[in-house]
Amino acid sequence: MDIDLPVEIMSTRDAAHSLGVSVRTVQLWVEKGSLEAWKTPGGHRRIYRQSVDSMLAARSPRDGIAASSGDFFEILICEPVTPVAGELESHLKALGPELRIRTAHNGFEALIRIGECCSNLLLTDLMVVNSNGIQMLDALQNTPFMKTMQIIVVTDLNEETLEGLGGLHPGVTKFSKPVPYAQLLRLIRVYMDISKTVKN
Repeated sequence: MDIDLPVEIMSTRDAAHSLGVSVRTVQLWVEKGSLEAWKTPGGHRRIYRQSVDSMLAARSPRDGIAASSGDFFEILICEPVTPVAGELESHLKALGPELRIRTAHNGFEALIRIGECCSNLLLTDLMVVNSNGIQMLDALQNTPFMKTMQIIVVTDLNEETLEGLGGLHPGVTKFSKPVPYAQLLRLIRVYMDISKTVKN
């Protein structure tokens, strides 16, 4: 049975509905401190409505989600191995000074970062800590973030293994490891050009 909460308090389900994300994403934001909340003696999360309203107010009026701002093109790298993430970042810097890069080391962290600010591009491995990358992409599939964010997967998994994990969604581009950096950078430049056209 639903319990009526005070006006200034929200359940995780109500907060998820207001923010247009999954309940799990709201739980992750609470755990990270992006949303102010506490737990009842029964273990239920209760979220301050003011915290939800503040997150909504910070979002882009164009698409309803926080987006990378200004003339920058932002890439979120999700890669569990720090040296590999550093190598990716080093190559990506060749794309120019208008590029911004953030990193996440696992799927949960990537979902939190995307929820805080939706990058233009998610560049991810599929073998990420705590969950496989396909589960992370599944969690994103029906969210508003997919309207503005491109996704590129880099993996050493073969097609048979990928299908066994559930396969990739349409629109996700895959590169096999070792990463063909020349091809990868060419594709990202295309995305950057498209992003400039949309902003103008």
